[in-house]
Amino acid sequence: MVVRELGEAWRRLARRPGYALLSVAVLGVGLGVVLFLFTTVNSLILQPLPFPDVERLATVGEPRSNTIGGMDSDQYLALKDKLRSLDAMGAFDTVGVNLDDGTGAAHYRGAPMTAQLMHMLGVRPLLGRGLAAGDDASGAPRVVVLSEPLWRRAFHADPHILGRSVRVNGEWASVVGVLPARFNFPGGIQLWLPLRLQAGQHREIDVVGRLAPGVRMSGARAELDAWAARLGRDLPLGMHAEPLVIGSLAAGFVPRDMVRWVWLMFGAGVLVLLLACINVGNLRLVQTLQRRHEMALRSALGGSRARLMMGVLAESLWLGAAALALAFPITRACGDWLHATWVNAHPEQTLFVHGIDGQVVVFGIVVALLGTALAAGIPTWRVSRVDLQDALRDGSKGSGGGFVRVTRLMVVVEVALTVVLLVGAGTFVRAVDTLLATPNVGAAHASHVLTANVALPPALYQKDAQRIRFFHDVVEQLRHDPGVVDATASNAVPSAVLGSHEDVSLPGHAQPQDGWPRAQMAIADPHFLDAYGVRLLEGRFFDARDRADSAPVAVVDAKMADAMWPHDDALGRKLVLWPGRPQARSLTVVGVIEPLQLDGLLEKSLPGLLLPLEQSAGQQPLHGVGLAVRTHARAGSFVQQLDRAVHGVDPQAAVYAQASQARDMAQSRLGLSVLADVFAALGFMALLLAAAGLYGVLAFSVEQRTREIGIRRAIGAGGGAIVVQVGRRLFWQLGFGLVIGLVLAWPWSGMLADPGLHTRAHDPVVFVPVLLVVVGVSALAALVPLLRALRVDPAVALRYE
Repeated sequence: MVVRELGEAWRRLARRPGYALLSVAVLGVGLGVVLFLFTTVNSLILQPLPFPDVERLATVGEPRSNTIGGMDSDQYLALKDKLRSLDAMGAFDTVGVNLDDGTGAAHYRGAPMTAQLMHMLGVRPLLGRGLAAGDDASGAPRVVVLSEPLWRRAFHADPHILGRSVRVNGEWASVVGVLPARFNFPGGIQLWLPLRLQAGQHREIDVVGRLAPGVRMSGARAELDAWAARLGRDLPLGMHAEPLVIGSLAAGFVPRDMVRWVWLMFGAGVLVLLLACINVGNLRLVQTLQRRHEMALRSALGGSRARLMMGVLAESLWLGAAALALAFPITRACGDWLHATWVNAHPEQTLFVHGIDGQVVVFGIVVALLGTALAAGIPTWRVSRVDLQDALRDGSKGSGGGFVRVTRLMVVVEVALTVVLLVGAGTFVRAVDTLLATPNVGAAHASHVLTANVALPPALYQKDAQRIRFFHDVVEQLRHDPGVVDATASNAVPSAVLGSHEDVSLPGHAQPQDGWPRAQMAIADPHFLDAYGVRLLEGRFFDARDRADSAPVAVVDAKMADAMWPHDDALGRKLVLWPGRPQARSLTVVGVIEPLQLDGLLEKSLPGLLLPLEQSAGQQPLHGVGLAVRTHARAGSFVQQLDRAVHGVDPQAAVYAQASQARDMAQSRLGLSVLADVFAALGFMALLLAAAGLYGVLAFSVEQRTREIGIRRAIGAGGGAIVVQVGRRLFWQLGFGLVIGLVLAWPWSGMLADPGLHTRAHDPVVFVPVLLVVVGVSALAALVPLLRALRVDPAVALRYE
């Protein structure tokens, strides 16, 4: 019986290909969206990282606003053998590495790592070995471990690679192993080096610990709190020594706000699937109503009501299976888009696999069954309650009674959900527009400023003074190029890349209860202002007077001047950097510049502080210093000249991450752009589904009332009266849907509010356009059915039945 009903359902669908294809497309898109968002939830939140005993692995470091950061290397050395709650601790870092295999140096993303950590992660080498105990000891022979992709691409999968000597950052090292491609820690890494730490080195590193058997995270946290209090704050420079915290391994890679937004996106995707199911359910109701006479005849001939319901369910099963087959390609296409726009720009996220696996397939089947059941549930329920004798008396064109009332109710739900989704889309699109309207810092056009990072061989540049001299020589060579307006060396890119956040104060001031004031700080050479077109408001900028042996100076922006000296002139004033610490420095303000946003566009705007590059030796790590070139032409046309200038000073230096300042700024708001794109796509799909639902119900209503309309036309009713009569119910459906949608969208808008993302709750600039768009699209969807009603011929309508 089941086979026969499935076969009959297939034939019925084949006789109505338009209805079947529309149902499959609508449900398939809804399923595809939910599956795509579930792959993101699954990879970032639900699925554990692919390491043995991963539930025992933990990230240890200083708290950040959204995640767990690193710690000072001296803290790590003091803790790694002291915590009884952790039976092992390891550390790693991520750096740019120049690798020369004999054909020339190339730049790769590398990870200095302790041998203990590689052992904790349980990696089995493809060839040779991983990092071993003793490799990270001072004076041990230099070794390097390659990733499988790098081994295949750069060394052509040479089976005799083990023992081969290569130059790593200008020094010879021996290749001791190749790790499989599936080992991707800490994300986007192409080679691993021993991490050699020494007391007093004060290097910022990331730390991973492994809980001892039977120890819970809360116990480790309590012991860590006790030890952290003993370490004190005697750390140099930007090592703030915040109280150390411990959390799951994923907590060091997935920001907390990302987890929140991923769940919110998934919830919005579920709403789209619900809309799709309602739409398909409406289509199924219409088709079921058109078959009422047929089902009544089958019942009169002995067919049971259960058999009739089974026929309705069989059609839905075919539609659900076809929709699921369509959903997987949609999921893969969306995943490829996410990889191209987000993951490739954030190498650490490649640690998480964004793809279709067994869990996603099972989830897809379950959701497809639930969606199919929802789409078929109401038609099946109506069949179970229909009066078949009444259907026989009404004939094939009866009024539909309860069927029509249910379709109207479902349209109200569609309109309400569409308002909710469009409010979400409008909230993020509005935030992106706000960011795009933010004026650039400085007069330089962002597309005419080329930025780049430079990796210098550590063996050749062991002293900061050597690094400063290198950047000075490169900048001078660039400034003599006729295509260059100006060039600078700095560790920040305005509105895109931050140097660091630091504590500041005035001399003699005590620490406030809420902590020292914070500032965005960067180190820069004397050409920074001209390279970016930043205006000098008072005083002077850095010049030849600001040497390493001269009095420390600083240039502040207008926000800093107003915050620190609101009623006085800032020039000549003293400013304390790192107050309350042994490394505190007294700086003399020699200049004031226009407000300078040194952090990404999504970050809070803080006062800005610049220090001269020449005075940063021994005070601020220079590994983050890069180059910026302001050109007459577009930045992309100057990449080769920049490479030649750097290699002209030192052929062993590697230039990487070349990009225009405009691209750097776009990168800083990439997360918001992705959210806006996803919510906009969901809102657009919701609008289309709601329009289709309104059109379908109104068209069905006109068809059902053809005879009534013909009679009204015959007795003299005008076109306006017909439109009012037909559109009255649509007006009430739309009105109820908008009211319910606004009630639901109000708290939803509050959930989406985030000052960091510039998203606002209850924004009238979002709500009013959403209402206008829904009303406008509804009017367009109703246009064709209303025109059809006006074209009803009374003579034909009276013969309709």
